[in-house]
Amino acid sequence: MEKRAGIQAFEKFKHVNTINALSGGDITRWDIILNLPYERVLTKLLLNKTEAEYQRRYTEMLQASKS
Repeated sequence: MEKRAGIQAFEKFKHVNTINALSGGDITRWDIILNLPYERVLTKLLLNKTEAEYQRRYTEMLQASKS
């Protein structure tokens, strides 16, 4: 579904997508993100991924239980 919506249009921005996401879309915070230790950024990205996976599974379970 993401491909049909045009997610590939963001590929040209490469790592800026991640910086923008971590800064909450606030360009004035990009330098702050870029100056954080790699380990801290990686941990945050892994946390975001885990939260998104949990939320997706939880939503699927809720929808299944309503059927």
